[in-house]
Amino acid sequence: MVVELPYSLHTRYKSIAIAWTVIIIPPIFLNLGLFYGLWYGRPQMDRIAVLTIPTAVLGVFTIIAIIERIWKLIQPSPEFRPLKSPRYGLDIFQWGYFAALILISSLISSTLLRDDNDHDGHQFQIRLLSLPAPVLMYFLATLTALSLVLNFLCVKLPFRFGSMDAGTVVRPAIYYIVEDVVAVDGNGGVEYREAFGARYESSPMFQRMIRTLSAVWCLAFYAIAAWFTVLVFTLPVVAVYAVGWAGPFPLAGLLAVWTIYYVKSALGAERKLEGDGTSRRSNEADGGRVGRNEDERTPLLSNGA
Repeated sequence: MVVELPYSLHTRYKSIAIAWTVIIIPPIFLNLGLFYGLWYGRPQMDRIAVLTIPTAVLGVFTIIAIIERIWKLIQPSPEFRPLKSPRYGLDIFQWGYFAALILISSLISSTLLRDDNDHDGHQFQIRLLSLPAPVLMYFLATLTALSLVLNFLCVKLPFRFGSMDAGTVVRPAIYYIVEDVVAVDGNGGVEYREAFGARYESSPMFQRMIRTLSAVWCLAFYAIAAWFTVLVFTLPVVAVYAVGWAGPFPLAGLLAVWTIYYVKSALGAERKLEGDGTSRRSNEADGGRVGRNEDERTPLLSNGA
């Protein structure tokens, strides 16, 4: 029997819109606006300061988002934490967030420390500072690829991992992302974590859907990251900051739209299969009852003859 997920997008459009607004506006509008406004509008301003300010402002928004999310996770109530997790145990998504933040911060800080060592008017620095989005995509795609390989090999967790007990087979990365994002950022809570895990364990079609999503997002992120890396290092320097920071978002949005339609189709097929199976079991049960009744009546009829 398919376990129903206690979560619907229809009642959460507003919260989802707010969340994506917070995610998209800082890097696209504030970051790009500050960079181009200061770089070309204030030519007398120190160039390193101009390169630092936009990323520093973006860092402030990132820190606020991290604090808000961690605050929900460490509340006395276990509502948003992974199943059986201690109070200060963070979820997998948050640890991944930290790792990505360290990676991107290392890229930005090491680039700023270069100063204009190449004596090209900071052009190479600008190109490097245009790479955080592609680097993030490389990182996520690599983690997803690793999870798919481990899942395919049926490698079991040596320790507790999020809501998963030690000894559980590693699941594709999309599983952990969806569970944590919906449970915490979407306010699905413990109820959603339990239902999501039960649905995955009870439905081979659901497992196949999660694997397919992980594989598609993995390959797409590698392709998008590679494409924008090439663009950042080949386009005129005046364009690369906008291309590197803003370009991946529309493509990721198209991928998200495809995901919605694919998931609807996959869940519909799962329900149809479940409905056919339920109907078949019901018919078999009815047939069995009829057969038993006929068997019970036969001796009586024979005796009557």
